[in-house]
Amino acid sequence: MIKSIFLVLSLFSISSYAQVQATEISCTIRDTGGNLNCQWVGKERKVMSAEDINNFVDAANVAAYVTLKSRKGMERTYKIDGNSPQYKRLNDLKRSSSISEIGVAKSALFGDIEKKLIKLSDELDGQAAAAELVLYDQSIALEKIKRDNRSMTTNLEAFNKNRDQACTSTPAFEKVSKANNSLQLTLSDMISAFQTPGTCLADFKVFKDKDGAVDLRQLAGVGERYRSSCKR
Repeated sequence: MIKSIFLVLSLFSISSYAQVQATEISCTIRDTGGNLNCQWVGKERKVMSAEDINNFVDAANVAAYVTLKSRKGMERTYKIDGNSPQYKRLNDLKRSSSISEIGVAKSALFGDIEKKLIKLSDELDGQAAAAELVLYDQSIALEKIKRDNRSMTTNLEAFNKNRDQACTSTPAFEKVSKANNSLQLTLSDMISAFQTPGTCLADFKVFKDKDGAVDLRQLAGVGERYRSSCKR
């Protein structure tokens, strides 16, 4: 049972991690070089609209990622810092400004994100070009993370498919289940006996709910009734 509970908690953590990772966009640098062409990962591949940009900026308060293909063809993934001074200013603005003003501020913040990403991407391309003998490729690390995520997702899907049995296959659980079944049969026999006319407990009424269930609190006085009514 302990192992089963640990499995449930572990897979719950995997599920939470997967949800956090869900907000991601994939971008390339436009030919003009000043901004990005982006689309949601896992959604219809189309250029992001103004509403999409607002949603992505909001998502970065929790967790948002950008996978950017550099001018040299390198794919790198960046996490947007929701605790940065730029986001603190935006959050302060939300408290006192109109919806249109907040929308303009979000668009401006996304523009700053684009510029930062392009600048950092170009700098990393330069570092890669200057390296020799030992090369670091962040895209390799990204692919490894994606492979690990696919493995975790497979495990999570298998768990969701069989979660009703996750904690019912241990010897301890089966032992408790058999004991409960035996107790249910015993109680059913007792209740049936109470309903048999002519017995010493025939006047001890036990009522069933509409679904056939019995409130066991009704049996609280059965011991005393048996001692007083069933003496020979």
